[in-house]
Amino acid sequence: TEYYTSHTYKPVREVAHSSKTGPATVMIYGLSLGYKSVIVPILLLGVVIYGSFRLCDMYGVSLAAIGFLSNLATGLTIDVYGPVCDN
Repeated sequence: TEYYTSHTYKPVREVAHSSKTGPATVMIYGLSLGYKSVIVPILLLGVVIYGSFRLCDMYGVSLAAIGFLSNLATGLTIDVYGPVCDN
């Protein structure tokens, strides 16, 4: 996450550079940058779902979905813990 939030890296500097032309370009560039940051996880999820379907048909897809949901509690805990630590 620091790659997309720290000023020392290229994406943040590009957003700052796009602000020279107006607020609309900042919104458009920020949205496209957000889409760009999730390409790899989305492709990985697609590969896992396709592979599980090829191996075990719909049963494999259901097992993959349960595996994805098993990480949900950890992700929610991490998201909630941040604001608690800040206070």
